[in-house]
Amino acid sequence: MSDITVNQITHDHYTSNGEHIISKDAAVSDIGKWLKKGWIDIANSPVESVFYGLTMNFSVVLVYFYFNNQPIMMFKAATFFVMLSPFLATGLYAVSCQMGRGERPNLVKSVYAWRRNPTEFALFALALGIIIAIWSRVVPLIAAMVGSNGLLIVNPDAGVMGFLSSDLGQTFMFFFIISASLVSAFVFMVSVVTIPLLLRDKKVGVISAMVLSFQVVMENKKVMLVWALVIGALLSVGILTIGIAMIVIMPLLGYASWHAFNDLIEVDDGVKELSL
Repeated sequence: MSDITVNQITHDHYTSNGEHIISKDAAVSDIGKWLKKGWIDIANSPVESVFYGLTMNFSVVLVYFYFNNQPIMMFKAATFFVMLSPFLATGLYAVSCQMGRGERPNLVKSVYAWRRNPTEFALFALALGIIIAIWSRVVPLIAAMVGSNGLLIVNPDAGVMGFLSSDLGQTFMFFFIISASLVSAFVFMVSVVTIPLLLRDKKVGVISAMVLSFQVVMENKKVMLVWALVIGALLSVGILTIGIAMIVIMPLLGYASWHAFNDLIEVDDGVKELSL
């Protein structure tokens, strides 16, 4: 747990079960500190970091080659990864938490960290699934709007570059990026501290955690905007390099996000932490 510094602005929050949680204001300069701590965590947990990095790398490569001739599906799947990144980083949060408590990182325990609070994690996964399912129905509408003769905007055999170089493909991407950014922003707002909090405090329900996450973002609008842009930019680099950069980017962002959570949230010392 991080300490509250002198003159730091804090906010009181109460969960549905009456638990008191304190959120703290952060500065844009703190983002650099979170990333620096993330690098340190990578150095201290090379096996775990490579495992999660390669897992994400494999996922991106699989999507790229499987949907190479289906550009719309490829970009749709890439957006799914961005939206699900907080959930996919659960194991990395657990590893960082272990090291923060002076323990040696344990890969097996980190993989199954969600099992310590399965109901709340399942509910959060369901919530994200519903959001993604709703948004996924918007994509065909965009395609139909741009290509009035059907959902296929360009010849699938042309591949991704043929898609991006076509006028209709570029028009589709314009509307796609706008819609994906709006939905991703909402997902970020309700998830930035949700999973770390569910790992840290099993007494907090998923609804309370999501509400608190939204409130924390609103309390730190500028910082969270920059942080979201940093995450989006790094994930984009990872995707554009066909997953190669994800080997480093995924663990870096996962660890940094855990440290961001610790700088933003103060949980009562009396709360029993989960054993990760």
